[in-house]
Amino acid sequence: MAMLHKMIALRQLSLYWIQISILCLFSSMLHAQQFDHSYQSWKTQQQAHDQRLKASSSTADYYLGKPSLQNTSATSKQSSSKNNSSKKLGSKINLNTASTQELQQLNGIGEKKAQAIVDYRNQNGQFRSVNDLLNIKGIGPKFIEKNKSNLGL
Repeated sequence: MAMLHKMIALRQLSLYWIQISILCLFSSMLHAQQFDHSYQSWKTQQQAHDQRLKASSSTADYYLGKPSLQNTSATSKQSSSKNNSSKKLGSKINLNTASTQELQQLNGIGEKKAQAIVDYRNQNGQFRSVNDLLNIKGIGPKFIEKNKSNLGL
């Protein structure tokens, strides 16, 4: 009889360990599923961010460079007078036909702004007025005022 009680106790103990093992297995599977769900959620968010960056990078490329604000006033006056003298034009530049190199001859226009003007012209058609330049990011009334005598259609 004592032997029977020992066998029953051993059987109950082994069933207990089997139940614990099964619970541990299901627990780890549940944890893995939660991790997979978290990863999928994160991945979806990252892909959405990537799409927004790709969509905005095509228009933002022209405006990545910013001027240095650390120049002293004397240095900036020297550089601006140097740029003004080097960009003296003899004739007007036609905004509807000018290349990026021709547009760079204007005061305050570098390679990126010249490319932005050409891209705007390609997307929206010919300029109807010199003031249409105001629709381009980075070009304001001061630019038009400085270059009024050199701009044509």
